[in-house]
Amino acid sequence: MRTKNVLGICGSPKTSAPSASEYLCRQAMRGAEEVGATTRVIRLVDYPIEDCDGCGDCMNRTPCHLFKRPEDRYIQLYKHIKWADAFVFASPVYALGLPFTWKQWLDRCEPANADELQYQYYNYEVAADVKGTAFQGKVAAQIVTSAGIGQEWAMASLMPLWTNVKLSVIASVGLSLIEFDEQPGIRTKPWGQGVQNAEYAIEISRQIGRRVANAIGFSTFNVNGSSPRLGPSKGKDISEHLKLLTDLGDRPADVSQGPGELTVLVLAGQTKSEEAMQRIERIRKLAPGLDVRLVAAVDQLPHFISRDFVKGKIAEQNHQVPVLMDWERGFGGALGLSANVEPHLIVVDRLGRMVRQISGTHTTRDAVTEVLAVRNDLSGAGPVSVEIGMGEPR
Repeated sequence: MRTKNVLGICGSPKTSAPSASEYLCRQAMRGAEEVGATTRVIRLVDYPIEDCDGCGDCMNRTPCHLFKRPEDRYIQLYKHIKWADAFVFASPVYALGLPFTWKQWLDRCEPANADELQYQYYNYEVAADVKGTAFQGKVAAQIVTSAGIGQEWAMASLMPLWTNVKLSVIASVGLSLIEFDEQPGIRTKPWGQGVQNAEYAIEISRQIGRRVANAIGFSTFNVNGSSPRLGPSKGKDISEHLKLLTDLGDRPADVSQGPGELTVLVLAGQTKSEEAMQRIERIRKLAPGLDVRLVAAVDQLPHFISRDFVKGKIAEQNHQVPVLMDWERGFGGALGLSANVEPHLIVVDRLGRMVRQISGTHTTRDAVTEVLAVRNDLSGAGPVSVEIGMGEPR
């Protein structure tokens, strides 16, 4: 089973002396490791990126032209963000707010490849698909430190952005360290003790790490049409739900027959059908032999449009995989998937048991890797890695 990945991001610009916020971020990672998470810590100051120049590339479905500059390390930073399931943001207070490192990064926080820039036009409601595709459905916590005051305003400054990109901030802690702060004006005083002696702050930080690791999977947002659910779905018998699906000949869906032990259903709403077919084509290329089927989610039809008309339009598209109809979203609704769902993968076995759900927030490579891992588990094969060549969408 894939481990939970927790990323600590330190926003202090300090490189010449110890950073209290970085120290506490690393303590939070220790707490996350105690509950089984895999962790990393990065410092924004170690990833120099070019300042956003307002070109609008990301808002026009085009990767940022600044990626081409050799001194720009945004792509390396973005890979860490994609790897993470959860975050701990740690920062000092500068001028009663956050230091420039956060603004410099977040102004550039768009996908690093064209495959993820899929939307019709840019507006507030699709901002999460442009500036937040690496954050949607994930959880985070904040640790903000000060030598006195200001942590309250600093903690609040990024909350509108995190809300807009559908990142669930499940804990925010502002710590006035005073005698434990690492600023030279305090550290060199006779009463300065250093952050390593701040037992209360260390324990709070470790609890933050434990909490954020245990909260993975419990987004407070309805991300890409997938409602959060308590309890695992692995192994759930959905054979009755599958009976709600019919092929273009009105025959019930049958997953008991196929080239292998698994069927991968790619469910999408009408406005996401193009993205669904792109994903299916890449899955077939990267994992030939998989039984992959498109599930077309259809809302309740108006009286002047018949089901035969809809089926006819779909048949005209000459899909290269079997198409199943989810009329009035009966199947998707039963699984907690709602309107205009992103291409969502449901992996079922020949008995109609759901082996895995893979949300639209996954890249194609990650989705295929998960599917192949499930197939290899069934066959007793070893771990799998999907390689994608240069220029291939991720």
